[in-house]
Amino acid sequence: MSFRGMETSMQDGVFYQIVSSGLKTVCEDEFWEQKDTIAVIDAHKLENSQSFGQFCCGCSGGEYIRGCRVIQDKSHTLIEWHVPEKTKKNVSWHFAVFITAEKIVCIQYTGSAGKVQELINTFLHKEAYTKERFLYELFGAMTADDLQYMEKLERTLSVLEEEVFRAGGMDFNSSMLQVKKKIFQFYRYYSQFIEIAAALEENENAVLDAQHTAYFARIKEKAQRLAAETQVLREYAVQVQEVYQSELGIRQNHIMKILTTVTTVCLPLSLIAGWYGMNFSYMPELSWRYGYPMAAGISALVLVLLLWLFRRKGFW
Repeated sequence: MSFRGMETSMQDGVFYQIVSSGLKTVCEDEFWEQKDTIAVIDAHKLENSQSFGQFCCGCSGGEYIRGCRVIQDKSHTLIEWHVPEKTKKNVSWHFAVFITAEKIVCIQYTGSAGKVQELINTFLHKEAYTKERFLYELFGAMTADDLQYMEKLERTLSVLEEEVFRAGGMDFNSSMLQVKKKIFQFYRYYSQFIEIAAALEENENAVLDAQHTAYFARIKEKAQRLAAETQVLREYAVQVQEVYQSELGIRQNHIMKILTTVTTVCLPLSLIAGWYGMNFSYMPELSWRYGYPMAAGISALVLVLLLWLFRRKGFW
């Protein structure tokens, strides 16, 4: 299904029934009549359908979702997802999953049209399905290429580390700030992911089948590994930042050393120029034929001696 066709179909929703061979597409009436059914709808459908509005009680508008969280009631579990995009921009998309003992409703909000359906399409025809297996596959698809993205961020940090030792390279501070924001965004996301997986594994309201909650232990372990990876990247970013600050300090010290050398060389020359620029009437050198060559020779001698001295002391 094309993205345009997928977006059009989402106006009414896509409905499935869990069967042994995978997910069977059904109509909306069958979704309500049968057990173990799944609906993928958008916020417009939720607002304009009395059936879904009453069924998905407690679902807030997508604009109020600021992070990932799980809310458990006696009869249902509501999971709200705030998923960061794997792009340079610090943007994200959000959706919600409403779970009861018999049904699952995935709600796509503005900015995420078709994204949940795209995830479901990656595991649509897998066998041995249950509600728990569906959630496991959905959460797994959400993080399918996250490790590769972490490697991409690591390569970006490596490039920034190399740029530290190149003069006139990229805007280091701006690039590093973007990378650090993205790393922190994903670290917070995985931390919340772990809490959600742990809550589903505990299954306090018994909405899920206790025999299959081990799926969420696997998801939790994967989220923990990804969180650990982002923590390593955070520490690496701090190290690169420290190297940059050290290199910046070294460059500034080198510049100050050059300025100090120039000032020290020019100071005695300025003294000589000032001394012989007084033009007093009884200065012996004023009317001496070789007075000017003598002043120039003394200045040149002082300059050579100072440069030799700085060279010997390793100042330049």
